[in-house]
Amino acid sequence: MRKLTLNDRFLPHQFRRIENEVGIKIPDNIKDFISEYADLSVKENKYINSDGKLFEISQFITYKMMYDFVKEFKEQGLGKKLPFAIDNGGWVFCISFDDESIDKILLYQMEIEWKTKKDAFELVANSFEDFINNLQEETESSL
Repeated sequence: MRKLTLNDRFLPHQFRRIENEVGIKIPDNIKDFISEYADLSVKENKYINSDGKLFEISQFITYKMMYDFVKEFKEQGLGKKLPFAIDNGGWVFCISFDDESIDKILLYQMEIEWKTKKDAFELVANSFEDFINNLQEETESSL
């Protein structure tokens, strides 16, 4: 059967709009990754942090979801975060562009009570590269 050509999932003007809204410059390697995986699920969707806690990606998000979360973060004063994926409960994985947590992967825990705005985010990984490189597929022996 014929193989069809996929439309681009993220366009350059969409990245510019996100960058302008957040006030950041998204590195090219992250743009490339987002362009390739936006709106998709992958088999390597499990990440275990240094404390042994398991995090699971349900799917990488679309431009619309990313833009909506960026606006929400800005309106709520939650800092400069770039959302890129969601977990099974709808919580959002983000790359931090804030000075105190730059490059760290944080999980936005929405719809729970926080004592402070910093409590809205849980540290997942020390960098985007570490997070992506250590995603694993669930097997009977691995998890």
